[in-house]
Amino acid sequence: MSGAKVAAAYVLFVLGILRCASSDALGEGNSPEIEWLKTMRSAVSVLSYQGNVSYIKDQQVDSFRLYHARIEGVEREHLISMNSPLREVVRVGGNITRYAQDAQQVAVEVHPAETSLLVPLPDDPRVLDRYYQLSLRGREYVAGFPAQVVALEPRDGFRYSRLIWIDVETRLPLKLDVINEEGQSVEQVVFTSLNTKDPVLPSDLDAAMKTSQPITQINHRVALPLKDLHWVLSGVPDGFQIVAYSTLKKPVSQTPVEQILLSDGFSAVSVYVEPKDDREASGSRRMGAVNVAVVRFKDRLVTVMGEVPLKTVEWIAKGFGEKPQP
Repeated sequence: MSGAKVAAAYVLFVLGILRCASSDALGEGNSPEIEWLKTMRSAVSVLSYQGNVSYIKDQQVDSFRLYHARIEGVEREHLISMNSPLREVVRVGGNITRYAQDAQQVAVEVHPAETSLLVPLPDDPRVLDRYYQLSLRGREYVAGFPAQVVALEPRDGFRYSRLIWIDVETRLPLKLDVINEEGQSVEQVVFTSLNTKDPVLPSDLDAAMKTSQPITQINHRVALPLKDLHWVLSGVPDGFQIVAYSTLKKPVSQTPVEQILLSDGFSAVSVYVEPKDDREASGSRRMGAVNVAVVRFKDRLVTVMGEVPLKTVEWIAKGFGEKPQP
């Protein structure tokens, strides 16, 4: 896989918008597993930290430098590649900017909600208990820090298992392992070093990469109200709900691509609807942790993709249809 494809796969992995849960405060009497996830969710958002992160997928390893801080109530993150091809990701609240040196361009995306570049988790982790069996698996060391291992195993065959190593002191996630239905690790994000002592400077959060071309809106996402959605999804497994509907505009095309985002609180699936291209073929394929199913519907090409088993995206793709006209 080329460096550009690895970068694209990484961005797909870390920028999934997984905030479908309610923002009500968690009550008393939560299980130990929920408490670990709850405090992790808070630590990822509130703390200032920096460190080196390895992203492992498809037998390839990418290394990044990550900076995170909250300034005047707004989360800011900066992700810098440490190997070729050089690229950067900057997040300010819900605004994501990606820089790629080899392409000499800047891509700007606006997302409807803030999401950590490190690990996705719903506002209220209690929703995960409905579709995952949660358990504690003892403690191990990651990057020299003692960590509690929290396991999330699906209650059905429509989602992947996950293991999260949570730092005992800071409650930051030190490692995330995605495991497929065959018990194989298909994706990992792991800190190889972590520093929460030294302050994160404002300059650490700004992109260092410069381009010879002006900033262009390579991808511009416009959030739309769910009531405007004119498609139906009749093959959605239990637990997955539509959490966002948007259009993705590209300069090379006058017709925007529609995106429907589904989530169960952790696993996300995107449905892309665009004009049919005769060069595109229907079918399914696997790309590490990401599975893809493509079908044709009238004059549209429908692509369903996500970090879920292949049968999940196939079910959703086969159930795609159009709302009946009143």
